[in-house]
Amino acid sequence: MDWDDYRFFLMVARAPSIRAAASKLGVSHSTVLRRVDRLEDTLGARLFERASGGFSLTPAGEDVLLSVKEIEESVQSIDRSVTGRDASLEGLVRVSMPEVMAHPLLFPDLSKLKEQFPNINLEIELSYGLSNLHKREADIAIRFTNSPPDDLVGRKVGEFAMAAYATQTYIDEHKPSNHDSTAQLIAYGNPDVWRPRHGFDHLSAMGFFDNISLQIDLANASLGIGSLPVYIADREPKLVRISEPTMHRDIWVLYHTDLRYTSRVRVVRDFFVDGFAELFGNYAH
Repeated sequence: MDWDDYRFFLMVARAPSIRAAASKLGVSHSTVLRRVDRLEDTLGARLFERASGGFSLTPAGEDVLLSVKEIEESVQSIDRSVTGRDASLEGLVRVSMPEVMAHPLLFPDLSKLKEQFPNINLEIELSYGLSNLHKREADIAIRFTNSPPDDLVGRKVGEFAMAAYATQTYIDEHKPSNHDSTAQLIAYGNPDVWRPRHGFDHLSAMGFFDNISLQIDLANASLGIGSLPVYIADREPKLVRISEPTMHRDIWVLYHTDLRYTSRVRVVRDFFVDGFAELFGNYAH
């Protein structure tokens, strides 16, 4: 049995197409087909139905998939366990975090981490989704959640609070608190389900912009009222907070239990925990 053949099998089973599987594996289309054919010959069973629309698992393939997932978890557990014994303060640490957290935290303090630990390299993935720490897609994940997964360890480092902000010029001109106000909200998300926040139910949206930096730019340009993170918008000299903060989610620094004694992961974890403590201490809501 060649685990690498099963790795190819897993990627094809999970990918939308052979081409997508080949791209993720970093090999050619023909290599993926050859490895799948070899595994089927070894097992003496057809694992995929070939059709013009792509590959689909046969009943035998479904059975193999269940077993291979268990093998995959065992292999990854070994990898995490070995990595967890690494006491070296050098190497790569993968961190997954929302973009809205990266800019105010990383840019001011990253130089301090590099000065103290020059041989630790960070790989930052900007994402709001839950990275799969079990599969080592990330060593550390910073997430907005009130219910962190039970099989992960971590520390709550703050609360994500938002409030309404606008320039004094915009406030004076449009008087957003008045029922007949001409003010509008800088919105985000799905227009079909979006609702005004912060007590401004009488205001409409001037547009939808799914990027905090862009929303801040629009608010600073006196184009509307932004619903913005308190710890960012409170530092904007032109913006005035015009509502009480609303708590949305806890903020957690999460990592897999197997990595709790890995020195380089622990150092980076502490960097983020200390950075958040200072950030939320300076801009308390």
